[in-house]
Amino acid sequence: MSTKILNLQAKFGANLIIYNNQIFTTMARTKKATAAAAEKEIKVTTIRENLKKLCNDLADLARKAGREEFTLNQLLRESYNLQEQELDTFEGWKAKGANVRKGQHAYLFWGAPVESKTGHKYCPVAFKFSREQVHFATAQA
Repeated sequence: MSTKILNLQAKFGANLIIYNNQIFTTMARTKKATAAAAEKEIKVTTIRENLKKLCNDLADLARKAGREEFTLNQLLRESYNLQEQELDTFEGWKAKGANVRKGQHAYLFWGAPVESKTGHKYCPVAFKFSREQVHFATAQA
């Protein structure tokens, strides 16, 4: 798969990125910034789409098992086998005095609904780490 960047800055003040038959726009001012912005947007979109697919599969399984009362985040927590684990974001653990261990990967959850600049509400992806993925610099009582 290749990424095509069509530079329309001179005419429209924006760049159009076509990746995997999806169109993204960015207002970056340089080619380097444009490529970085395109890569970030593509990565976030891919993560979001994969999380949607996983949630659809989990919701189908929950319906078949008669467990429709669970939220998507509860189903995700169960699928990750993290029912009894304390979870928090990178920044949350940092505020508690813990560091995420090198090489650890976040678990994906849905965040609280937020309103976009265009006025529509959506749930962003929340990247969370378990207590087992962090260490405290000093002994915790």
